[in-house]
This record gives sequence, C-alpha cells and structure tokens, in this order.
Amino acid sequence: MKIYYFSEFPYHEYPDEEGDKYPSLRLTFPNDLFDPNKASDLFKRYFDECQYVDELGYHGIMVNEHHNTPSCMNASCNLTASVLARITQQAKILLLGNILPIHENPGRLAEEIAMIDVMSGGRVISGMVRGTGVETVSTNINPTENRERFEECHDLLIKTLGYPWSFPMGGQAL
Repeated sequence: MKIYYFSEFPYHEYPDEEGDKYPSLRLTFPNDLFDPNKASDLFKRYFDECQYVDELGYHGIMVNEHHNTPSCMNASCNLTASVLARITQQAKILLLGNILPIHENPGRLAEEIAMIDVMSGGRVISGMVRGTGVETVSTNINPTENRERFEECHDLLIKTLGYPWSFPMGGQAL
C-alpha cells in the first residue's frame, strides 16, 4: 500500500453566508471576496503541510487544478508541482492532472512536465484529464470539442515525451 497526500488548496476565508448567496461556488462566486494576503498565508500553510508529509515519509503528494472556484486555488498543477519539486526531497509528485482540452500547445506542456521531472530528480508521475465543463466554459472552449481536444493533445503529448527530437505539431483541433 502506498500513501499519498492530497489537498485542493481551498480558499475558505470568506463568510459562510456569502457562499449561500450564489447557486454555485464555480463561475458565479465573486472575486471581491478573495483576499490576496489571506491566500498567501494559506499557500504557505499548504506548502508547509506538503513538506511535513514528505518528512513523514508519505509516498507522494497529489496535486490538481480547477478554475473559477474557491474550492481549489491551484490554477496550474504544474506551478504547484514546481514548488513541490524544490521544497520536498522524497515524495513522488503526482499530477492529477493537466486539463488537456484547455491547453493550446502540447509541446510546451510536455516541456513543462519534463522540466519539473528533472527539477524533482525524476519524481513526477503525470496524469492527464479532460476536466469539468466549468474548466472548458471558463476558458472559452466549446464543450462539444472537449473529447476531440483531449485525445489530440494526449496523443501529441505522449509522442512529444517519447520522441528523440522535435517535430511539427500540426493538429486539427488545437
């Protein structure tokens, strides 16, 4: 059995009654309830927790991303993973994952994942996801193209990560 730590890095520093005013915390929750100073403190706390579980000997730390919601401040699992690569020593870094349909450049995404893997000493495990409708809509991508965009980005990403030299992307959906 392997034990991984997971936190969505939520922003919960708003009054409960404010959350009750909106039909959903995704897309409709206003930015003016976000305090960057409180968020900075929360990020420090969450990264301290990650360092602690690394010191405790957890097998890994899972990171994800969501958009337009206070339930997850991780707007990029790759940014979070790059910090973890620097502040942890042993734990695997499991990306759960990059939302492929919203990425326009699979080559750059492959470079980012490879860079984090090198920085971490080979500790990255990369997952790829389609994301939710919220991620698609909030990035102005047609939701009906989600599967096609995922499959194309996935195939190009796998090809890029396993190819010995650069090649032109030339996809249909991206």
